[in-house]
Amino acid sequence: MKKSLKIAIASFVGISIIAGSVVFAVNILGDHRFRLDDEYYTTSEDVSIDKDEYEKLISDKKSFVVMIDKPGCVTTETMREDMANSTDLQFKYYRMMWKYVKESSLHEYIKFAPSVAIIHKGEVKAWLSADKDEDSKYFNDIGALKEWLEKYIIF
Repeated sequence: MKKSLKIAIASFVGISIIAGSVVFAVNILGDHRFRLDDEYYTTSEDVSIDKDEYEKLISDKKSFVVMIDKPGCVTTETMREDMANSTDLQFKYYRMMWKYVKESSLHEYIKFAPSVAIIHKGEVKAWLSADKDEDSKYFNDIGALKEWLEKYIIF
């Protein structure tokens, strides 16, 4: 009887450890979202940057969001207005003109404007493509854009 009890307790402990590890992995390791650098949560605004400022942020290993803007683009202007008026998206992000993208390291990812890119510790983690049908909803619906951002960023 004592041997059976020891085996049952050992089995229970082993299963508990495995279950705890799985829960830990899913809750902690499975969530790949991250926080932007603290300075981006203090205000809600867009800040214009050029290629050199963008590259400095990358070399400094910053975590931030950048919107690619093309002069006269109605979609970009609507997105910017929607973000400025949103009470759900209160954070600072950068706005870079399309002409600078072609001269920056961001051109590896962004081929068309408008776009939005999420940068984590100096690396591009996600971006929207203006030429992909599945991304069009993010350009036209602030709620959908918020959901997309929240896949990567903790607000």
